[in-house]
Amino acid sequence: MKVVVCSLNSQYIHSALAPWYLAAGMDRWGNPSILVEVVEGTVNQEPEELFRRLQDTRADVIGFCCYIWNITLVRQLAERIKVWKPETIVVLGGPEAAFRAEELLIGWPAVDYIQAGEGEYPFALLMNRLYAGEEPADVPGLCRRLPTGGVAIQPPYRSPDPPPSPYTGCYFAALQGRIAYLETSRGCPFSCAFCLSGREDPVRFFDLEQAKEQLLALSRSGTRTIKLVDRTFNCHPGRARELFGFIIRARQTGEIPEGVRFHFEVAADLFDSQTLALLSEAPKGLFQLEAGLQSFHRPTLEAVTRKTDLERLCANLRVLLDQGNIHIHIDLIAGLPREGWEIFRDSFDKAYSLSPHMLQLGFLKLLHGSRLRAEAGKNGCVFSPAPPYEVTETRWLSPRELRRLHLVEDALERLYNSGRFRLTLAYVLARTGLRPFDLFLM
Repeated sequence: MKVVVCSLNSQYIHSALAPWYLAAGMDRWGNPSILVEVVEGTVNQEPEELFRRLQDTRADVIGFCCYIWNITLVRQLAERIKVWKPETIVVLGGPEAAFRAEELLIGWPAVDYIQAGEGEYPFALLMNRLYAGEEPADVPGLCRRLPTGGVAIQPPYRSPDPPPSPYTGCYFAALQGRIAYLETSRGCPFSCAFCLSGREDPVRFFDLEQAKEQLLALSRSGTRTIKLVDRTFNCHPGRARELFGFIIRARQTGEIPEGVRFHFEVAADLFDSQTLALLSEAPKGLFQLEAGLQSFHRPTLEAVTRKTDLERLCANLRVLLDQGNIHIHIDLIAGLPREGWEIFRDSFDKAYSLSPHMLQLGFLKLLHGSRLRAEAGKNGCVFSPAPPYEVTETRWLSPRELRRLHLVEDALERLYNSGRFRLTLAYVLARTGLRPFDLFLM
């Protein structure tokens, strides 16, 4: 039996971890007679080209890793595959399938199974059952149609054990200098209503020494950027400090080559004085920190169950920015509950006053499985029915206001985040007395 695991990335520069995790799971738990191949592509490729690649594998089973950026294309490919070779088994996994499994099994005939939750062990078990011609009813997290009609939906599977390493020789051969991703923990200690990561149980931290070995291996792979996908990397301050220090020392000794940088998603208010002091020692360009603010409006943060010490967050960001050796990226989200035009304007101006290297203005997306999607009616949220499910109206922001915020986003990208007009912007703001938000709205 031939099994293909397919991931369609948003851009070529991005790589994927999920299919390689599944392949590693097959190596550990799968029948050795089952052949496994990983196919990576992008959503920017022609569907016909991707279909031909999948055809050429002559796979008996094709699994797709599903996210908001690729689910529409996945459906097209699955339908083409079933027309070409109806006996091919199509399996979906990932958040864009797991949290709408019943809908997809009922409405998408081309889909045979949906694996909800972590897939390393269950996917291998499913493949073993299919290879043996056995019923897969005992596969944890498996959602499927029943022979008697209807569907069986299981809760997402969560493994009690760390996953096998995805970093095989085949992974490194396929990486080809693209952005590499590393996961040293799973889950998130927070439960933000717009996110899916906090749905899990308490954060599980993977072996620290293994994480160090993987950091070194990835840094020597030819990639220029390694992104840690831990949802809040510094939620365990001591562990974060240990890994920051390890990377700094490895760069100083030459174990990590010059030109390789590491990107972390952090909660800036969780940094303690020891960690800030350590980060001041990092060579310039070694670290990038992405600190999600989302909003400065406390009732909004409360409404989305986001716990943030705003005063400490700002103080820590100022320290990091004043040090000048770390790229700081901060985020705002437009369309959150209880945040109207004037309140968002204040949040924008406060974020801008921090002078981060990048200020990203994003728009609320009501993801399947998120609490805010379930509360859309209560919050007066109107959103696109197609991915990425972006909000177009809320109780606090009109459609026109959200369209105008898109103009602010465009101006912000062109004038501020491009880095080409920083001095001009500072001059104009000083001479006119305009608020930053109002300048970008002009």
